[in-house]
Amino acid sequence: MLSAAFNISWRQNITNGELYGDLPRIGDKVAARRMSLAGHCIRHEDMPANLVILWEPTHGRKNRGRQKLSFLDVLKRDTGVHLNQELQNCMVNKQDWRIRTRARLRPI
Repeated sequence: MLSAAFNISWRQNITNGELYGDLPRIGDKVAARRMSLAGHCIRHEDMPANLVILWEPTHGRKNRGRQKLSFLDVLKRDTGVHLNQELQNCMVNKQDWRIRTRARLRPI
């Protein structure tokens, strides 16, 4: 997208590293915002969103094929944490969660 904004043709063979420089990747920016929102909602125990962040469906049947990712699965993938309790402990600790969120915003 940035190459289109700068009117750079694909024939010029400019790498993404040269083009974007120190800008973070868009996917990392979205993941950091998602993580920030999840941490904010977990720390507010009086809000209903607190219960929804770590909710996992335990009823119904699974459909055939590849399963859809839940919000919890996406958070686990973004953070590299595999256990729900460990993820919740990280989110409750604001300083630790902030470090994990900012570590997600690395340049290309």
